[in-house]
Amino acid sequence: MTNIKWPELLPCGLLADSFEKQPQSNVIRTTMDAGPKKARRRYTARTIKHNGKQIFDAAELAVFEQFYHNVIADGVLRFLFKDSITGETAEFRFTDDPVVTDADGQFTVSMSLERL
Repeated sequence: MTNIKWPELLPCGLLADSFEKQPQSNVIRTTMDAGPKKARRRYTARTIKHNGKQIFDAAELAVFEQFYHNVIADGVLRFLFKDSITGETAEFRFTDDPVVTDADGQFTVSMSLERL
């Protein structure tokens, strides 16, 4: 388990009105010579994709960018983050680079994460 924590200066969790949760498939299906396909579990544990947004001011955006680029190595490393549904702290990592949009000094950051 990682000991890297989401920065305390930033809100933890994704905005409720932007949150999407999608469990990733954990099944392999194999075509047989005859009869139905064979199905089995791929892993004993699976990842769950979490997509959503956060809103930052300029100072919070600077903290986020420093965390993303320097602390978790451009999203490679795992970190502890709050699950938006359960509220518990769990291990997450980015599945894609965040997208930042500016609306008069309020920065919306779209994130694609996976819970491990």
